[in-house]
Amino acid sequence: MTPTLQNFRQRARLAHWSSLHLLVSILILVFVVLGVLGLPQLAEATDLTWQPVTCRADVAVADSNTTISNAPIFVNATLAREVLKTPGTGRLQISSLQGKPLTVHVFRPSQFDSLTGRIWFVMHGTGRDAERYLKTAAPVAERHQVLVVVLEFSRNDYPTGDAYTLGVVTRGRVDDHAAEEGRWRNPLQTPYMEIERTFSAVREALQSRQPGYFLFGHSAGAQFVHRLLSFVRCPRVLKAVAANAGWYTLPTVDKKWPPFPYSLRGAAREFQDPGQVLAAPLTVLLGTRDTRGKEEDTNLRGTEGAIVQGANRLQRGMTYYEVGRQAAHSANKPFAWKVQLVPGAGHEVAEVIAPAGQLLFAP
Repeated sequence: MTPTLQNFRQRARLAHWSSLHLLVSILILVFVVLGVLGLPQLAEATDLTWQPVTCRADVAVADSNTTISNAPIFVNATLAREVLKTPGTGRLQISSLQGKPLTVHVFRPSQFDSLTGRIWFVMHGTGRDAERYLKTAAPVAERHQVLVVVLEFSRNDYPTGDAYTLGVVTRGRVDDHAAEEGRWRNPLQTPYMEIERTFSAVREALQSRQPGYFLFGHSAGAQFVHRLLSFVRCPRVLKAVAANAGWYTLPTVDKKWPPFPYSLRGAAREFQDPGQVLAAPLTVLLGTRDTRGKEEDTNLRGTEGAIVQGANRLQRGMTYYEVGRQAAHSANKPFAWKVQLVPGAGHEVAEVIAPAGQLLFAP
């Protein structure tokens, strides 16, 4: 490529990204001016009708997704049943797909009904502080009478952020060459599948009638949430909230955007169609004061692929929503996302988890 052509293409990309960032800024302003910062009234049915037709056609797909082997999921099934049926906080372990015990923190509210009660998975951030997330979620769970389940993806077993939130490759870099080089992980063996497996085990232990689970993640946990919806076939998610993610895998293969992991371009072919994630009942939840840039927050990814999504988490979340909206419109696909701003909230889970509870569980 000649230097002149290369410079032209670079300028064209910069112009595209600048235009989108301007649109994102306008959208944020519109949200504020129109007063849509209050909690929305969600009336959607909590079922799995949002899933692709192929999921509904194969009623056994959900459980077949989770059963790579016949090995028990709970390390100690008797202890797990006791923890799940006892009000208050508790801890159990599952046998992870890595073959190692994975700690699961549980809070059961005082009036929870095992048969009909809703099951809420909460995903921790980069600090891997699952117990703190459980304590933060407990008052919300008590208010709405939902069972909280927090899996702890420890640094010992998932040493990097990518190992936790981007566990789709078996070795090497997480990039757009992984699929073509045979490094893409079996979809049934990703960290996201630990949620599906645990839900199956919890539902069986409680003899629950719940068809699916509710999902919330903050920061790195929000990255986990939106990628679970992208890379798990037919996830049994009833509603999901992704709050203040640091960056996103955009639901597009448009060459205007950097390739995987920053978009679906270069992902395994079966996951390049964003139809499933666009149809998912997902709310992108953003704090209006989560505006620190890379210079102020060392945990915020500063690569080119992340920076083009925005200078901070607020801008990047709005970009994710807008790219999803445009992708759905262009392909004439169902689009079920919402974006919600939390006034005055920064990058702290305690400032957004109560609004998340309203979004997920309020009638």
